[in-house]
Amino acid sequence: MVLGLLVLSAMARQSTLQAAPTGDLSTDPAELLLLSLHPDSAAYVESVRPLPESAAGSVAPVYMALVRPGAVDPTAPASAPFAGPGARNDILYDPGILAAGRSAGWTLLLLDHEYFHARHLAGATTLPLPRRTGAEVEHHYCEAAAWGYTVEQARAGRYPGLRPDEFREALDRYGDHYRALRSIAQGSDAWSSLEAPLLQPAAFVRTLPSSPAGALSHPSGSGR
Repeated sequence: MVLGLLVLSAMARQSTLQAAPTGDLSTDPAELLLLSLHPDSAAYVESVRPLPESAAGSVAPVYMALVRPGAVDPTAPASAPFAGPGARNDILYDPGILAAGRSAGWTLLLLDHEYFHARHLAGATTLPLPRRTGAEVEHHYCEAAAWGYTVEQARAGRYPGLRPDEFREALDRYGDHYRALRSIAQGSDAWSSLEAPLLQPAAFVRTLPSSPAGALSHPSGSGR
């Protein structure tokens, strides 16, 4: 955990530290990194924090996850992120996994992946939210969208230091979720509306201003 935080701290110092208030040493270094990528991240992400050590042994391994504010177990249904106009959620990350031989670019990519989820669930991207399609379809659709977004950003050089094998992993994850979605939904009335945006990853980058806050809900695909 210490090594992971040292890596994150060093990266944050090399980024735009002015994103955090002067003299504020309490801001998580991963949150500083996210702010360096997206100064508007606070509109969609309430906090970025490490997975509590007390919970680390009781959950399935994760790199990062978007959860509802204050949640500690990313695998619990009750931790599912909020969705709807004005939604803000937390990003949980496992410093041990991040320190396991990964590049600084991989950390940036994962943070951007969760940022995209946060914006998507808040209705602040051009990508529609799947509704009433079932938990499995929602899961693969949202993951294919987020991995497709980060692949496109990686190709644009958004994550300095990202290794070719890490880029390949992101590309593979995009492909895995796309194929899983296709195997479930192909042939259904919903397939064409689900497939079309996933084949245009450039559209993921175009984002819209946040809508006014409204009633929040849990997406049915809560077990990401």
